Amino acid sequence: MDLALYTITNISYILYSENILFMKVYIETHGCKLNIADSQRIADQLLEQGMKISDNILDSDVYLLNTCTVTQSADKKARNKLRNIRNKAPNIHIVATGCYVERNMKEVSNLGIADTVVGNFSKDNLFKIINNGFSKKITDKQEVSINNLLLGRTRASIAIQKGCNQICSYCIVPKVRGREKSISKTVIISRIKKLEKFGCKEIVLTGTQLGTYGYDIKDHSLYSLLKQILDETNIERIRLSSVQPHEFSDQLFELWNHKKYRLRLCPHFHIPLQSGSDKILKSMRRKYTTETFLSVVEKIKKNINNSTITTDIIVGFPGENSEDHNLTKMLLLNSLIKEIHVFPYSKRPGTSAYYLNDQIHSSLITTRAKEIRRISEKLKLQRLEEMIDTEQEVLWEKNKPLSGYTTNYSYFVNSQKNTTNNKNDVSKVIIKSVDKNLNLIGKIIG
Repeated sequence: MDLALYTITNISYILYSENILFMKVYIETHGCKLNIADSQRIADQLLEQGMKISDNILDSDVYLLNTCTVTQSADKKARNKLRNIRNKAPNIHIVATGCYVERNMKEVSNLGIADTVVGNFSKDNLFKIINNGFSKKITDKQEVSINNLLLGRTRASIAIQKGCNQICSYCIVPKVRGREKSISKTVIISRIKKLEKFGCKEIVLTGTQLGTYGYDIKDHSLYSLLKQILDETNIERIRLSSVQPHEFSDQLFELWNHKKYRLRLCPHFHIPLQSGSDKILKSMRRKYTTETFLSVVEKIKKNINNSTITTDIIVGFPGENSEDHNLTKMLLLNSLIKEIHVFPYSKRPGTSAYYLNDQIHSSLITTRAKEIRRISEKLKLQRLEEMIDTEQEVLWEKNKPLSGYTTNYSYFVNSQKNTTNNKNDVSKVIIKSVDKNLNLIGKIIG
């Protein structure tokens, strides 16, 4: 084990005492679905070692924060959270891990808040790291629930690959996640079957570059993985997290229309655009054009029933002028997209875009981001209103109010007061309206 990948201070006072039956760990996750997958995997490993996953920080022995570093705001959010936890629970053992730690371990350590600081590439050894130098083992076994395994969520995020070879000019991910590495189908399916045994109803296949999954393993591809999951498991709902426009194929789309598979494949597609200007896409080092993006969107909406499409836009990338911004707005307004995730451009040291000229002033970035968010709200309302009077299937996420996501990733709130349905159940509903918060409203019909 490379000791340079993590630091530990002052841990002996908290890890074990004769009065603690289970070491209680609270896990919080910032950032992307890949981080969620990492956190859920960490929870699984800690449970296997006899630790307990807590849902109450003040009743926990260890607080673990899995950080993000995609923007300056993400770094700030992590620092504020660590300070808040230390003030709220001065005796808790704080573990910081994730992408912010991997990018700048010294900065996180020098905050003087976290007792244990662990980089991304040592996440799988977290139990050994915080248990380093202690001979007493926790062997008491406890009942494991799906709530513990998924950290209170109803969907399981399954990492199918990690790292990225694309090296976009704005992105820090390759530096904090490393090069692309696919996870074998055998390992993935074993993980799904375990979650299925505990009652998991939905999985989200996640990674940095889903579309290139399997390039480094013989007889592996995203298509073959999906087909094998469909054939060898009974998981009810399978969702993809994000696929780039140029990485879709007709063979992949055929699965969503296959009579045997289509009811289990969620018809929601997250396809990152980043900009509606081909000039900016080229400067970002993206591998597709706006024409490729629009072609894929049109193909999905035309051929896959009940489908919805979401996207990402980076606002204020260096060199983005008013014409580039207007091209983005026009493309979005004329598309069939349901929702836009808007990211104001954030300079990240270590990326080539950090050194580009023509950096955009923060006030202009803020103005442009507001304009794109207004477009997103308009598009989302249109797409949701198109769903009125349709029947949908919902996986319940909350009991009060009873609410959850449809297969096409639209949030639904049940209007009935007395029902027997609970979190993690799946129900058929009918859509009757859209509320002011852009939630679908309706009732259970089966």
